[in-house]
Amino acid sequence: MHGLNELGFKALRLFVAVLDHGSFSEVARREGLAPSSISRQIQLMEQALNQQLLYRHTRAVTPTEAGRMLGHHARLVLVQLEEAEQALQEQQSDPSGLVRINAPVVFGQRHLTPWLGQLCERYPKLQLDIQQTDSYIDPLQEGADLLFRIGPLHDSSMQARILAPHRFQVAASPAYLKRHGTPRHPNELQAHQCLAYKGVTGQQRWFFRQGQQDWTPCSVKGPITGNHADTLTQAAEQGLGLVMFPSWLIGEAVRNGTLVPVLGDYQVSNSLEPQQIAVLWPGSRRLSVKVRTVIDFFVECFGAVPYWDRPSN
Repeated sequence: MHGLNELGFKALRLFVAVLDHGSFSEVARREGLAPSSISRQIQLMEQALNQQLLYRHTRAVTPTEAGRMLGHHARLVLVQLEEAEQALQEQQSDPSGLVRINAPVVFGQRHLTPWLGQLCERYPKLQLDIQQTDSYIDPLQEGADLLFRIGPLHDSSMQARILAPHRFQVAASPAYLKRHGTPRHPNELQAHQCLAYKGVTGQQRWFFRQGQQDWTPCSVKGPITGNHADTLTQAAEQGLGLVMFPSWLIGEAVRNGTLVPVLGDYQVSNSLEPQQIAVLWPGSRRLSVKVRTVIDFFVECFGAVPYWDRPSN
């Protein structure tokens, strides 16, 4: 008696196709085979398993309980085989095809856009569809392959690769610090002009801590609040007050000397939860070569210590 493993993947594919179409003749037509050949393959499977897999009716065939069980496992095996075949084919060729990326607006402008020329030059067969939004999207509904996201990582249905910590700084212009002095303790901020971000959830909160101590909130006020980070950053560069923003956002201004970090002995954040800059993809999908190529490219560009957090030379 033949073992099932001797019948091969072709027999499993034909069996699943019969389950899907409920007909030997329809599968035979699609495969360019004789109906009797399909029936014979199924009979060999039944003999190998010593189980009846199908009920044969005049107009259709339906699975037995054993047939339904085999069909479930056969589909899993065939999906894994298809993924393996695709991976082997991709390994032998240059990354190619469409990669759909979703990213926050400002982060995308600052840290994705400048690298697109190099990415396309290195991988000319790639196509990129880049959608930028600060709103949450469902990658399965929106068809996104990769999501760049900033904040706490909560969604267990997504796989993630952390690119960098989301690190905040308090900074002001040299002119402001010359006029008003440099704060040495968070409590001193109450006597300073602070330019706070204010979005749909209200004014951004400023939290401070040293080491592993608890976070302490700090109340701040100033002449300007707003929902656009660049506007507040430019106001700070003009000497109107202090800002608290991520290093990826104000890092260039700090390196250029138009903003000077203060309160460097303290950690600062807008949230009590750990936050990361990460790239995510649906956990239900195998990571294709083209998508992995894009991830690896930005990991290389950002660096182990992201370039926006490196000291200027």
